[in-house]
Amino acid sequence: MRCVQIATSDDRMDCRDMFYDPINPLPQKCTKCGFPDLDHVPQPYFLVKSRTMSPNELAGAENGNFFVRERVRRVFELLVPGLCTYFPTCFKGTSEQTPWLLAVPNHQVATAKVNPAIPHCDSCGEPRSAHPGTQWSESLLRAYARKDGWSCELDHDILKSGTWGSSERGWDQWISRDLYMSVRLLNLLKKIKAKGFHAATCQKTTSPDKDESVWIKEKLQILEAAGIPFHADGTLSDGDAKWFREYLKSNARDIEADWDIKGVERRVKAKLPKSYVDFVSTVGPASFENVDEQEGFTASILGPNELGVEGYAADVEDEESRAVNGLTFATTGHGDCFCFDVQKGKKEYAVFLFKHEYNLLEPYAENFAACIKRFAGGRDG
Repeated sequence: MRCVQIATSDDRMDCRDMFYDPINPLPQKCTKCGFPDLDHVPQPYFLVKSRTMSPNELAGAENGNFFVRERVRRVFELLVPGLCTYFPTCFKGTSEQTPWLLAVPNHQVATAKVNPAIPHCDSCGEPRSAHPGTQWSESLLRAYARKDGWSCELDHDILKSGTWGSSERGWDQWISRDLYMSVRLLNLLKKIKAKGFHAATCQKTTSPDKDESVWIKEKLQILEAAGIPFHADGTLSDGDAKWFREYLKSNARDIEADWDIKGVERRVKAKLPKSYVDFVSTVGPASFENVDEQEGFTASILGPNELGVEGYAADVEDEESRAVNGLTFATTGHGDCFCFDVQKGKKEYAVFLFKHEYNLLEPYAENFAACIKRFAGGRDG
């Protein structure tokens, strides 16, 4: 079957700084060179609390593993049983379980051979470094180019590569594995609106062929018969609205600004969310530091008169980003910004993070209240 390499957000839940500095250290597999045991799954497996608030249902993890919410796990267990082993996860430093499961693919494939000229450890046989492409002597994937994207032929719907990358500076600097998924399964996830994965290709989105489309149709019927919904259940708990009210109460300040909200709405051609208006009217255009536990990541809420002034690029790359009707409401100081996805008929809007280096918008929170809770790290007001 056709498979593609999977790309996910760089803001991983199991790392302190984007996809750097993992919070679940691995034991050494080789005591001589220090190469880690990439197949070991630490227990308990910790996640950064604020990042677990993502509205997605799929997310990338260390070493070719990935995270799923319960609905997606049910889908995988029903349609592709036995391809992954699932482990519970906990908020960092606690025994409290998160709503995410760590999915570890049970099948691996070698993607390349390392250049024999690269020094190898005489104890475990691992090369000193194996930078993808430049230090490979042979690529083992049967890859080929198609008009609708890059793909390769593999034997399972979900698997990861046995090839890793590292820098010359040492094992603790950069080691990675790649995650692969069948074209048919990836497109089925899109059909049921399970977000978080996309094909890692600079070409067009890989579309299913005739046989893959038939498989998708048949599997959707199985999911429907099993009572699995074709949409996300939503990630906001019943207590989030209460949390937001308490946050506003405990962080209230004397706000003297006299904003013409109706005039702003005419300018931006959208109804402002009540949660946003309540926030700026009670707390003001506040800033949050070290968002998602990333040192130096400051998010600054804009006042109504500044909404949309520092917006995202209109020519975003991917199809999902182009579907977002973005209105900027917070800046970061490093070129990224947070946007409302303005949709007619809705009182509250989903929140997206525009990443200028990738020129795309990533889902960040289900609405403004959930965004503020994530900015605050889930702490009480």
